Amino acid sequence: MVTVAVYWSRFGPYHIARLNHAARSLSALGVNVVGVEIASDDDIYGWDVDDGPTAFERHVALPGQVFERVSPVQMVRGVAALLDRLDPDAVALNGYSYYDAWSALAWCKLHRRRAILMSDSHYADASRSTWKEWCKRRIVQRFDAALCAGKLQREYLQQLGMRPDTIHEGVDVVDNDYFWREAERARRNRDGCRSLPGLEHDGPFFLASARFIKRKNLDTVLRAYAEYRRQLGKGAGKRAPWRLVVLGDGPERPALDRLVRAEGIEGVSFPGFVQIGQLPAYYGLAGAFVHAAEREQWGLVINEAMAAGLPVLVSSACGCAPDLVANGENGFTFPPRDITALASLMAQVSTGMVDLQAMAAASRARIAGWGLDRFSQGLYAALQSASQSHEQRTKGRR
Repeated sequence: MVTVAVYWSRFGPYHIARLNHAARSLSALGVNVVGVEIASDDDIYGWDVDDGPTAFERHVALPGQVFERVSPVQMVRGVAALLDRLDPDAVALNGYSYYDAWSALAWCKLHRRRAILMSDSHYADASRSTWKEWCKRRIVQRFDAALCAGKLQREYLQQLGMRPDTIHEGVDVVDNDYFWREAERARRNRDGCRSLPGLEHDGPFFLASARFIKRKNLDTVLRAYAEYRRQLGKGAGKRAPWRLVVLGDGPERPALDRLVRAEGIEGVSFPGFVQIGQLPAYYGLAGAFVHAAEREQWGLVINEAMAAGLPVLVSSACGCAPDLVANGENGFTFPPRDITALASLMAQVSTGMVDLQAMAAASRARIAGWGLDRFSQGLYAALQSASQSHEQRTKGRR
């Protein structure tokens, strides 16, 4: 058996689902998947701790620690010590810009083990400088293979010097079956969901879900929603507007509350951060999903919404847009700061100008190829490429 250690800074429900699937599906191919998280908790995500049984062997480099509060020295030593103990044949590590990644990559080079980069970065998701890009190239080219998210991410890795034949896709997926099954359960039992905050009312609504930080651009969603309500109020027949439910929390919450009050925006609910067990109820009862991020590496919430069978309105700045959104088929894209464009799309979706059932079906059909098996297959392909690339590098040094 070949052992591959796959690690993220901290496991959330998405990581555990991917690793469980990979462990089960790749064991028959002679691959033992080991899950590694650097710390037990983090300061960014509000996921509940899931310490239940898994199909993969699970390890924590720094148990009881919060990732963002670990010193660089402690992190480097903790990662190296755990890899020494596990002694894997390959390591698939998330990112290339922090101490944990540098430590794992250095360990692979020192011990002549295969290094696989997992990345969902694309060129436009951050400001770029010449010297930083030069440094990244020096780091990225040390990896033997990569598992990235999609088209834009593949292009960026090639810009950073990775060979196209060593780059594979599938890192950003969710458990499609779970979101569809539980969304359908909510649709069949609407009354049973009414106790959840934001779901007290009948009728369709626009759903957004994001961390409340500036780059998620939720102020644009609110302003566009206000404009949409004004447009419907002026039209003949004065159709009733859909509501807007915005899931999540974060430092921008007070500013968003103030915006709603200052603009007098009616019909908005902020239920707060919702754990994965309750998320499908919101997807199941929503009419469409909105994501307006100004900068976004991928956007897993869009995977979730499509898996649950929703039309999607997605910012053109989202890294998943070229792969997941077909304009006019399963949704629409729009410039992230174009309030008028988003308001117009909200009106189209909610007033019968588009076939919502056809769009919902198109979302499910399009996301079908982006399930957990895509991660497992991509990881296996990256492992095979890494073996060939590693062998070539080793021969070149002899």
